[in-house]
Amino acid sequence: MKTNFLYFRENGYQKYTATAAQTDFAVNGDANWDIDITANTEVKVSVTALAAGTDNVGTSYLADGDAVAGTTYVLDSTGGYSYTGDVITIATTSGSATKGYDIEVGDIVTIELIPVAGTEACFRADKLRSVHSNSDVATEVTFEASNGDPTADDTVVLTHADDDGVAFKKIAAYFQSAAAGSFKSRGGVTVAWDKQNVTNGELEAAGVTKMLLAIA
Repeated sequence: MKTNFLYFRENGYQKYTATAAQTDFAVNGDANWDIDITANTEVKVSVTALAAGTDNVGTSYLADGDAVAGTTYVLDSTGGYSYTGDVITIATTSGSATKGYDIEVGDIVTIELIPVAGTEACFRADKLRSVHSNSDVATEVTFEASNGDPTADDTVVLTHADDDGVAFKKIAAYFQSAAAGSFKSRGGVTVAWDKQNVTNGELEAAGVTKMLLAIA
C-alpha cells in the first residue's frame, strides 16, 4: 500500500508595510515565527521601495543613494541592521551612510530566516509513533527516527489554545487519517504545516499557531 509523506516547515518569513520613519520590526513570537532568532545574522532583511527616494539608500547598495521605485535592496547584516530584544532595527543613513536605509511610508520590509538544517522535514506517515499532549497548549507528534536509531524519535511540537482538548482531538484525528492512508492523494506528499507558503491548512484550522521540529 502506498504511504503518505507529511511535509513540515518552520515559519520564518514576515513582510511589513512600513510607517513613517519606522526602524524597528518585531520578529519573535507566535504571531511572527515558529522558531525564535537570537542574532541578526540568522535572518536576511530587504526593503522594497514604494516610491523614488532622495539620499535614503546606503551607498554600498546604490552609488547615488536615491531609491528607485519598486526596487528591492538587500541590507548588509554588518551595519545595515541589528537585533536586540526580539526586534530587528534597521540602521538609518545618518547612522551609517554606506549600510543604512531611511525607510519611507509604504516601503515593504521583508525579514526571512536563513534556512538551516532541521527547520524543515518530510516524514513517512506510516512511521507515526504517537500523538500526545505535552500540556494544555502543546501537542507532540512523534515519528520513528529517520536516521534509523530505534531508541530515538523525530518530533513535531504544535502550539495551540487551551480549549479543553478540542484542538488535541482534531490534531490526533488528522494524523490518524495520515497514518491510516486515508488521505485522498495516497502515495504523495501532503503539506502538514508550512505557514510561510500555505494558508488555511488542516492543522491551522485545528487551532495550531506554531510548529517546532526536532530531528534525531
